[in-house]
Amino acid sequence: MEQQEDSKSEIKHLLGAKCNGHCHRAHFSCNPICSFSEQEHSMLDSRQRSKSTMKLCALIIFYVMVMAVETIGGVKAHSLAVLTDAAHLLSDVVGFSVSLFAVWVSGWDATKEHSFGYHRLEVLGALISVQLIWLISGFLIYEAIERMFQTNAKANGKLMFAIAAFGLIINFISVVWLGHDHSFHSHSFSPCKDHDHDHDHDHDHDHDHDHDHDHDHDHDHDHDHDHDHDHDHDHDHDHDHDHEMQKLHPRNEEGSSKLVAASPSCSKHSNINIEGAYLHAISDLIQSVGVMIGGAIMWYKPEWLVVDLLCTIFFSIFALSTTIPMLRTIFSLLMERTPKDIDIVQLENGLKSLAGVKDVHDLHVWAITIGKNVLSCHVVVEPGVGQYEIIQKVREYCDTTYKIHHVTVQVEPGSL
Repeated sequence: MEQQEDSKSEIKHLLGAKCNGHCHRAHFSCNPICSFSEQEHSMLDSRQRSKSTMKLCALIIFYVMVMAVETIGGVKAHSLAVLTDAAHLLSDVVGFSVSLFAVWVSGWDATKEHSFGYHRLEVLGALISVQLIWLISGFLIYEAIERMFQTNAKANGKLMFAIAAFGLIINFISVVWLGHDHSFHSHSFSPCKDHDHDHDHDHDHDHDHDHDHDHDHDHDHDHDHDHDHDHDHDHDHDHDHDHEMQKLHPRNEEGSSKLVAASPSCSKHSNINIEGAYLHAISDLIQSVGVMIGGAIMWYKPEWLVVDLLCTIFFSIFALSTTIPMLRTIFSLLMERTPKDIDIVQLENGLKSLAGVKDVHDLHVWAITIGKNVLSCHVVVEPGVGQYEIIQKVREYCDTTYKIHHVTVQVEPGSL
């Protein structure tokens, strides 16, 4: 009991020394809100939101232009395949508009009612976009099947080919515009796997630190939130230049100077709405190729109307199939599934191996949105071990090893 009081006095002393109305240089925050949005206000995340907004705005302009051309041309050519492409573009425009709103709203400050901020709106925006694709694709499949029984329908293959070629050019520009930084090659729920080159370097420490060569720019800031009920909330941001090995920063802990690896955050995390937009653009690009092929066939054989209808059905089903990876990601996020890039068993064993840790239970890891992972756990400490020391060790382990920058730890004293 006396040991627990001493530990609480230690934490209160540190809080009193650091939270004097100026928390900008401290590891603690005086803000009663568990503000996950401090990451969002970093220079890096602001740049990422601006880039996402610019890309989505450009896509909306491109797609509205192509949609108008394809709608007019599809009506004149009597081609359901071209109108199918135009309808998918309409769903894309609506979806991109929803995504643009979600990206903008996700930058709002956290409130007492929404302490994690509004990042989850990105997920809801992506879900609405997927639903639009399913709705419009289902309607077009129905129209194609119904038209198969109409014998007087005709289509202009030459006009179909010209319109599809125009759409192909715009869709190709869109794919390049969205994917030039190679951030979206993987659509899995593993946001930190893109173009990371990991190398292990051993130092004279209690454990190894991984040094990443990241193709992104990160800023490094530490903001720890520690309260009297022995919880720690950690927010880190890192800044690594291209191919630059992360630096080691000295940190004074209990009078001894230790080198702690500055963990690089997965700052170029894949924004789920931009990932969805990239997926839409690839789908539209392939569909434009298919409509061109169908138009070329009907240009040569105008009576083969079935080609137009088959193109409509095939590419509607293809558009539906492309949403499956996104639906899996959305489902994982909404169900607060452990991110695939984190081995929860290995993480638990790693925490238990830390000096002074007796046991770990109630361990939870989930993601607010792609790239913003959260961890909470209860840690039972060995007798005589300071609570703040354990909190720091757990935080640094999660930060350097798993790039989890928002960590909540409840420390429980172990029995003798």
